[in-house]
Amino acid sequence: MSVPSDSAPPPDLATYERQAFGRYFAFDLHFPLAPVILLTLVCAWLMHGRVANGLIAAWLGFSAVANLAREAFMWHTRPRLETHQRHGLILTVYTWSSLASGLTWGAFAWLYLDPAQPLTQLVVGSIVAGLVGVSVTPLSIHLPAFYTFVLPMLASYIVLMLRVGGAEQFTLAGMAVVYLGAMANYAHATHRVHRETIRLRFENQRLIGDLTQRKAEAENAARIKGLFLAGVSHDLKQPVRAISLYTGFLHRSDLQAMGEARLRDTVRKIDAAAGAIHSQISRLLELSRLESGAAPVHLGELDLTEQLHRMVELAGPDAQARGIELAVRTGPALHLTTDVRMLDSIVQNLLGNALKHAQATRVLVAVRRRRTGLRIEVRDNGQGIAPERLPQLFEAYRSFDDRHAGGDSHGLGLAIVRAQAGYLGAHITVRSAPGRGSVFALEGLG
Repeated sequence: MSVPSDSAPPPDLATYERQAFGRYFAFDLHFPLAPVILLTLVCAWLMHGRVANGLIAAWLGFSAVANLAREAFMWHTRPRLETHQRHGLILTVYTWSSLASGLTWGAFAWLYLDPAQPLTQLVVGSIVAGLVGVSVTPLSIHLPAFYTFVLPMLASYIVLMLRVGGAEQFTLAGMAVVYLGAMANYAHATHRVHRETIRLRFENQRLIGDLTQRKAEAENAARIKGLFLAGVSHDLKQPVRAISLYTGFLHRSDLQAMGEARLRDTVRKIDAAAGAIHSQISRLLELSRLESGAAPVHLGELDLTEQLHRMVELAGPDAQARGIELAVRTGPALHLTTDVRMLDSIVQNLLGNALKHAQATRVLVAVRRRRTGLRIEVRDNGQGIAPERLPQLFEAYRSFDDRHAGGDSHGLGLAIVRAQAGYLGAHITVRSAPGRGSVFALEGLG
């Protein structure tokens, strides 16, 4: 039995079953058109002379239309099955087609059987029993198709036997009911076997998909770890090397002849390099605490409007020095209970990235109310971010290539921001496009 491709397992078992059943009827079940045509012609010959020619012609026409319509539909649908997801439609059409075939053979029993001639009872009973028997295996995949085929045939035969009312006829009717029960039981057993096979295949595909995803995640984690370690070593080695060079310079120099001004300048550079090391290590420790779940959360109440205005005011000189218009839009006072330190860190990181890396002329900090809580936005009209870089923004040392930007930026800011947002019960979103600026938002506060 055909099953859906391993490459894209559906989200649930019911969908997977429907796809498997649809593919079975579309590709695996080859309708025995030639034997059916032969049997139909034989039955029409048997009815000749016993049934009016008009009824025989109508019976033949209905049978031909039903079978040809089904085959035409299947021929048209097979090439489009996967792209248009018509698995459910195939099951519906095949169920109605089975009903049409069942009614066709039920009509034959009704037209041909003559209670006064036992031979017709034997012929009808043999044909009906044979058709029911051969239909169990192919149609039990989809039980509605099985029942819509067998019930009209057996119902006609049973009703005809009961109408005659003789002992033999009652016996044949009873045997038909027992036969129907046996075939139905076999059909249900076969159906359960098919469903169990599909369920196992579905679970295997889910496991394969899960393993593939975990493998990809592990490979990505290893890649990120390598990049992270390379970035850490780069950012630590630069100031360490600078300190080594400056101290070596001092060792080799005549300090008395150097002069106080030059000595102070060299010491200042050593202090700056040591500060860069301290900043890097502090941010690494902060990220480690956040990702391990060990960072403490201290809740407190604050006026969000006042807090944002204060942070924007502190960033004002930096924005002015860069020629960036910095604005804030918050509305009336908004009181919030949260970790003030983490909230400040998040907004400062987002605001700092907008001022340093966006190459913008205007940056706006705004607060909006949403059904999920408050939303703090940091908007800029800068160069924007390419779509392929968006998934990497919050990875350590992948947020921006800011190790060349100077200062104490180490590519850890947005990684810390994402982790801190989780502690506050919120999350970070970003919307950006090249040439259209970016919108970083902290959502779900409250």
